[in-house]
Amino acid sequence: MNKPIKPVNKRKYSVIKEVLITDHSTGEITSSFEERKFAIPQEPSYVKFYLEDIGHIHGLTKSESDVLFSLSRLIGWDGIVSVSKTRFEKSIQPLIGIKHQTFKNIISKLVEKGIFTRVGRGELEANPYLFAKGEWSEVYKRRCEIKLNITYDENGRRIFAEIKDRV
Repeated sequence: MNKPIKPVNKRKYSVIKEVLITDHSTGEITSSFEERKFAIPQEPSYVKFYLEDIGHIHGLTKSESDVLFSLSRLIGWDGIVSVSKTRFEKSIQPLIGIKHQTFKNIISKLVEKGIFTRVGRGELEANPYLFAKGEWSEVYKRRCEIKLNITYDENGRRIFAEIKDRV
């Protein structure tokens, strides 16, 4: 008789604990459940990577690189950056002197190139494979929520990033 094959979970548990709920008046175990915590891999090796290099790799124009530099200064610990008109007028326009419509067009190009993803009205999330700020466990969680595809062919390199459904 063949037993069904269970799928192999590639994630390793760091802690498996059985929790028993006991009725203290009778000493009877009323329920139990198992708690499992997954191990987070060790932070990978890294090197300093300059924004100029990101610009070259992604084929950014001078104005796209200027916007990327301005936005990178505003990325929060959660990887989110505001691209609202107010934020643009206060923080970005004084630095690089472009019009709001030009800024919006450049934002669209940075999203197309997988450097940022849209996460809400007037908000972008920096690709955590390019920008890591904060505790490694948080960066790792954000990386697990993004699907990143890099394709090389006769036309060059194409990078595509999308946010997986968040639970």
